[in-house]
Amino acid sequence: MKQKITKLLLLFSLTLNADQFSFLFYNDAFSGTDRHFTNGMNLSWIDDSLGDIEETKSNSYSDFVYNVVDALPLNIMNNTKNHNAGISLSQIIITPDDISKSQAQYDDMPYAGHLALAFYMFEWDSESFKEFRVELGVVGKKSGAEFAQKTLHSILSSAKDPKGWDTQLGTQYTANALFRYGEISWQDNSASNLSMDWFNHFGVQAGNFVTDVFGGSIFRIGNNYVRNFNLHYPYLKEEASLLRLDNKHRGVGWSLNAGINTELLAYSYILDEAKKEGYSTDKNIVNIALYGGADLYYEEHKLTFFYQAQSPYSKQDNTIETFGGLIYSFQF
Repeated sequence: MKQKITKLLLLFSLTLNADQFSFLFYNDAFSGTDRHFTNGMNLSWIDDSLGDIEETKSNSYSDFVYNVVDALPLNIMNNTKNHNAGISLSQIIITPDDISKSQAQYDDMPYAGHLALAFYMFEWDSESFKEFRVELGVVGKKSGAEFAQKTLHSILSSAKDPKGWDTQLGTQYTANALFRYGEISWQDNSASNLSMDWFNHFGVQAGNFVTDVFGGSIFRIGNNYVRNFNLHYPYLKEEASLLRLDNKHRGVGWSLNAGINTELLAYSYILDEAKKEGYSTDKNIVNIALYGGADLYYEEHKLTFFYQAQSPYSKQDNTIETFGGLIYSFQF
């Protein structure tokens, strides 16, 4: 397992010849819990070339992704807009509420992990973007979730040792496709040197891991922040926020954000497969997440701290899911 993760990271690192990079870390320890969606990590890179496809072609990978999407029988590409391609490696970890038990807890969530490699492309201008994404992954022991959680808990001496990973969901390879549209619906600069904007997005994804439609809205206020698509999406699909609409940021800046995301869930492999195996995981079709965050900017660096409250994943659970995290991004 360690060798496979090392090879994936090596493949990922070979693409790092452009100039946007981010690391995202979710954990429910920020809210004092250790249950259900308990941890998530994402390592992302995106090409940051500016200009339309006729003017600038940054590298062979970006050109290849653009040509693949353009070849689809959708006729929705516009070669006069900006195009950026990228790659991300992500992992999520799911556990029941009580991780001290070694046996399966059929009245709760199962142990499960998902490791995924995503390839994506954005077509955008100063007001809106389209995202095209393909994600390949694996659920089960090969996801490395057991190793990741036990390693993290060994570092945090106060954390309990999770006992039930022998009961985790079995190996399943996954493939998902996503399309998303987002736009800056309103922006303003006030007389007190504060800037504000309002961003909205919606999309659909389909595959044997998740099938759903989703949308979200987020408001931001701050000073000298990076103009971008102020996106927050549960979970781990944040790369549109790396599309900077201005040149490189200068000096110190800050912003505060608040938003809401909604989802209509048709299929979830983890919830539906767990139900087949006898777990109490009748999925909620409608899911709502509230988000609050703070961003700090300095030159090419951006650091985000956020907190999120999520409606229960299953009908049997009446407890709001809460967790927090951080995002660090760097413009080369």
